Amino acid sequence: MNIVNKFLSAILTASVVITLGLTGLAHAIIPAKSPLGITVTVTHGEEQNVIENVESATFTVELVPAAPYLSSPGDQVKLAGKENVYNYKITAMSNGLDTYTLNSAVMAFDNLEGSPGLSFMQDDLPIDSVALGVTAASEPSSAQSSTIKVLSDGLADLSVNGIQGGDSVVIGGTVHGVDSVLDDGSQATINLADPLQSDMLAGDSIAEQQKFALVVAGVAISDPELPATATILVTATSEADTELLTNDETITSVFAPVGPSVKVYVRNATNIDNLIIPADEDTPVAYSSLSGEDFYDVAGQVSAVAGDTMEYAIVQLAGNTKTLTDVTITASVPLFTSLVPDSYKLNSQPTECQISDPPVSITCDLNSPGLESAPGTILIHSSAELTFQVAVDSTAAAAPVEPVVSDKIPWTPGNPACWDDKAYPYQPDESNAAFVNSAWVVGECRGTEFSPIATQEKCDEWASQGTVYLGTGTQGLGVVIACK
Repeated sequence: MNIVNKFLSAILTASVVITLGLTGLAHAIIPAKSPLGITVTVTHGEEQNVIENVESATFTVELVPAAPYLSSPGDQVKLAGKENVYNYKITAMSNGLDTYTLNSAVMAFDNLEGSPGLSFMQDDLPIDSVALGVTAASEPSSAQSSTIKVLSDGLADLSVNGIQGGDSVVIGGTVHGVDSVLDDGSQATINLADPLQSDMLAGDSIAEQQKFALVVAGVAISDPELPATATILVTATSEADTELLTNDETITSVFAPVGPSVKVYVRNATNIDNLIIPADEDTPVAYSSLSGEDFYDVAGQVSAVAGDTMEYAIVQLAGNTKTLTDVTITASVPLFTSLVPDSYKLNSQPTECQISDPPVSITCDLNSPGLESAPGTILIHSSAELTFQVAVDSTAAAAPVEPVVSDKIPWTPGNPACWDDKAYPYQPDESNAAFVNSAWVVGECRGTEFSPIATQEKCDEWASQGTVYLGTGTQGLGVVIACK
């Protein structure tokens, strides 16, 4: 927004143009400091070939100050801690050389740790003012011409009214570079670096334009969770008349840096109402997918039964600091579930993924929506969404084996031994000493009735040695050494 305090300079300049009879359009001016006079030619007597030229006394037009034109760069949004640079153009609107003082002020700020630092820079050097010159054509110039005749400022040098080689000037709304200037004290010439785009009339303004930058530094956010802004006012004031000034207001918004992050959500696709909702929560939905499905992220919030299909949504966020490249994600498939084939989608569209051997996992390239031609790329401030489904296994769990409690007394030396087949009816683990010792108990073995091999003596011997009864035998041997 430009707020220009206009003065009567335009009216005064126009009246001078009309009085002196200079031709031109409404933007014509008379440059300040230019010596203006008349030439008188006298012939007389019989000597008609004698001409006497008498130059009258000259006069100069005074500077008529005016507020400059100041461009309006757009508002900016930047990361906290980064410099914000606003590039300005300032153009003279007076009829001669004037200096314009630059000022800046923070008019308001919100959620910032103190007021930011402000400075003006031009060509990498700090400045607090700019000097701009203005002159006018003294005779017409045609389009495509690069040479303009202008009135002298009364000084024989390489500038006229502050305009010199290397400057930029505005002529008829077009910016031209100045190649060189030559002023002999009575007539001056401006050589442009590029030709005129249209015809130029006597009195047409040639106004200098410069660039400068407002640098906003030291911006720190008080609360990174909230937005932060600073309203900055830039003012360019004429030194010739300090009541003539131009304002521009900008708004600088800053935000805290947020790095990449990943979010994981789940829903029961078979029974969307299979939720465990805390009493104090009205809306437990944590994420709505690109396809419009509601997902959840609170532990224990979603429940399932065998045979249900569960759907996961994995969202990779790029953050606000940079664009992510070569983004690949791998997600494991939960225990006691099976991956649903071809259920995986990227940004709600079917996608190609790699499936690993058990333990099963899914690996996919991610990209922002609309960047299918650049897989693995997630733009700054953007995200990518991967969804896939798993089926809960329906196999019932085996019933737990309850241990058999024996009523026998463990065998001790000096007592007859037998094998407690009620507690340990089948082949035991030979490495389990506790098992072997607890299986031999005090009692008479059956072997004396069925087998000469498994006698009571053998049972006593094996018990004393801690031998597993079926180390070399069969299940039938277990019967004959079992207790009566």
